[in-house]
Amino acid sequence: MYALEPTMQGETDLDAIYREHYHRVRNLCAYLLGSRDAAEDAAHEVFLRVHNKIDGYNPELSLRNWILKISSNYCVDVLRRRGVERRLFEADDGESPEPRASDPGPLTGVVTDERSRRVRDALRRLPEKFRIPLILAYYSEMSYDEIAAALRIPRNTVATLLFRGKEQLRKELKKEDL
Repeated sequence: MYALEPTMQGETDLDAIYREHYHRVRNLCAYLLGSRDAAEDAAHEVFLRVHNKIDGYNPELSLRNWILKISSNYCVDVLRRRGVERRLFEADDGESPEPRASDPGPLTGVVTDERSRRVRDALRRLPEKFRIPLILAYYSEMSYDEIAAALRIPRNTVATLLFRGKEQLRKELKKEDL
């Protein structure tokens, strides 16, 4: 299915997959784990898992979503092992892992950055059971079924958690007049 032997350019299919998906995986891991250092480690572990599971990948499904599912499963497992509430979105280097607007003007960028920071802060205050599904749905653009599979919960539970999470997020943002 995927070539593990190098091509004439010295690259395997897995090298191309890594190059194409690494930043997305690292950013998702940063959202879920709350640290760039932890995200770097997690992203490397995710691609080891991708390498080990590539023969089981169904090419009729989205490769991106398959890799993001492996990523979210790994990060959720890490969070479960930690057994403690972790702060999301903190980056050790002070950068936000949040995607930026594609072409903001100077003033728009300032407003967008401030609003994004406030949304991240409000999201950070939510319980983990609401935070993680919201991140997977809105930042990683995963479907309800993909979130259910990643978190190993029923689809209806995902819908409920997203609904309640959005309600709580709305309340948090109202406190800040957003």
